[in-house]
Amino acid sequence: MMYRPLLHLLFLCLPLYALAQQSDFISFRKKDRTLKTFFKGMPIQFIHTSGSYVNGIIEKIDHDTLYIKQYDVRMIPTPWGTRVQDTISHYDLRFHYREIAAIPRPPRSFEFIRNGTLFMICGGGYAFLHTFNGLIQKAKISPPTLAISGAVAAAGFTMLKLRKHYYPIGEKYKIVYVPM
Repeated sequence: MMYRPLLHLLFLCLPLYALAQQSDFISFRKKDRTLKTFFKGMPIQFIHTSGSYVNGIIEKIDHDTLYIKQYDVRMIPTPWGTRVQDTISHYDLRFHYREIAAIPRPPRSFEFIRNGTLFMICGGGYAFLHTFNGLIQKAKISPPTLAISGAVAAAGFTMLKLRKHYYPIGEKYKIVYVPM
């Protein structure tokens, strides 16, 4: 009989815990498809409208504002002559979600081929080896071979410059604030 009032009290207090409101979140979308969703406690990286690069951990998202904690991590010398990473301080930052100008692209597999690095290394390396071997062996250096290897290196450089390393927020990509 004594348990009955305690049971009623428990059932009266239970909705307080069950109805706890979750934090708001923002959704990064391409047209109508969601690419990534950012919640409280998640790491976030973005380029601010001023052009600065911001990264940190989301503390909360409330009323269109992202509260981010950014850590300053540096290499510190030890008494034994080595270096170790240490957190110097942290900064509490606030941004409106419309201040996000771009989101960096995550690295994909074989990125060194997609961004042209392999083409630049191969083209430049082949031109160097052809010239070096021609000088060592006192053989004729073939201009068409140098032109082809230079064209391969130039194609790699063009691929690197044309490759977008971020998703610009605008017509195609957008950030949507979702209140809870």
